[in-house]
Amino acid sequence: MLILFTGGRGSGKSTIAFTLYTKLDEANYNYLHQSSWRIHAFSVYRKLGWIVYFLTFFRKRVCKVFFNRLYRDIRYGRAKGSLGRIYMPCTFSYHLDMLSKNKVNFVFYESDFLTWAADKVLDGTFNKSEVRDYYSTVILPKVGKILVVLCDTPVENAVERWRRRDNKMLSPNEIQQWIEKRTAWKKSRQEIIKVVSEIPGVKVLKLNGMDSPMLNSSRIMELL
Repeated sequence: MLILFTGGRGSGKSTIAFTLYTKLDEANYNYLHQSSWRIHAFSVYRKLGWIVYFLTFFRKRVCKVFFNRLYRDIRYGRAKGSLGRIYMPCTFSYHLDMLSKNKVNFVFYESDFLTWAADKVLDGTFNKSEVRDYYSTVILPKVGKILVVLCDTPVENAVERWRRRDNKMLSPNEIQQWIEKRTAWKKSRQEIIKVVSEIPGVKVLKLNGMDSPMLNSSRIMELL
């Protein structure tokens, strides 16, 4: 099973996921998460070695949607490129391969790898069939089932969490601008989730991001 967390910055994805990983370790689950490999990357050289290894798992059908998103982000000035955005799609492909070969039972992604087309909703170029076909014909045949963990947190609270976590000093006007921006992104993600939720083999678990990480992680455990 592939478990994909989704939600904006400050929604609680990572906190819930890390709490969940502790429970999975205690219960001896056979799983990997997106950063499991870093445990073995004791030095810069080993980290580079892992990254080079992941690049060998580049599969166009899997990776192209993420590289296309990176291109759009750079083109429209929404975000800058980074090394992580180049190798992480290949890491994702590697983990799909691990699932397809039954080497692990579960793979978790706490960063939002689900809604790669959310920017298209904002741009008015969203194509439902593109998203539906990607998950139904490219991903599901490799993983069997997908659990989408939606961390639904009020935007105002999520922005405040993000601001405190990253020590962002913002004026009241800037905070309001971020709230409006994140609200638009939240609505765009909801469009993607609606399409994905209708695909056979996909289950969506909606969590209240204001609940405790321990409680939310237990809700996820019940579905594994």
